[in-house]
Amino acid sequence: MTTVSSLPSMDDGPKPTMLQTVERALNFLEHVASAPQPQTVKEVAEALGINLATGYHLLRTLSARGYLERRPDATLTLGSSVGALFHAYQSTLDVDSELAGIVRRIAADTSETAYLSTLDGSNVIVKACVEGTQQLRVSALHVGRAGDEMRRASGKAVLAHLAAPRRDEIINRNLRDHPARERAKLRAQFEEEQAAIRARGWAVDDQESVLGVTGIGAPVFAASGEIHGAIGLVTPTFRMERSHDEFVAVVAEAAATASRLMGGTPWTSEPEKT
Repeated sequence: MTTVSSLPSMDDGPKPTMLQTVERALNFLEHVASAPQPQTVKEVAEALGINLATGYHLLRTLSARGYLERRPDATLTLGSSVGALFHAYQSTLDVDSELAGIVRRIAADTSETAYLSTLDGSNVIVKACVEGTQQLRVSALHVGRAGDEMRRASGKAVLAHLAAPRRDEIINRNLRDHPARERAKLRAQFEEEQAAIRARGWAVDDQESVLGVTGIGAPVFAASGEIHGAIGLVTPTFRMERSHDEFVAVVAEAAATASRLMGGTPWTSEPEKT
């Protein structure tokens, strides 16, 4: 038997404004990269429906930054800067793969559903999820889950270490459906909870997202020292009450391992104020 619940999806938000010059440059670069045969500036311009002068302007810009090169036969090829981007992207994939391995170990050690959420723009999104093996388990969590950061353990853990203005943007989005007269009170309560999260080093979602389900999450930091995301688990509340200290220890150690993997420094709990 599994616990299945309806979870809200990511907020769509306003559509971003497109910069035509940037879009044309990216279209130009992508066309060169995907063409089955090397093409000239004229051929690329005709394929994209832009005039030849604009094509040469784009070529000069992209060549100056190392993203395109022009061969002796006048055909175009990708430049060395594309290789640097791919290397950086590949490194990210490798790290994410290893982080996913840590999630699998949490699930194996606890038999509970484990997850990794990362900060992506102004959303905390589930990027990896491994379902537990208990007969009664949480199965509604899924990759791509976002929103409700002020209720989810992963969202709370990220917000506790996120600098403004991104932090304020996320909090304001979470509060916008509440009556204006309640927002100040809710924000004050949340700030108090955030201080407690920083003090102990982990966050809890005590049936705030789903009745009967409790989650815990601990922060993961990048080499820059900035918050990268959170790692944790979700379980039926009665099992959290029974194994709370064990689960917290497993999640805290997993978050520390994940931070070190990224070149970051694990969070050291702040001393409690007296």
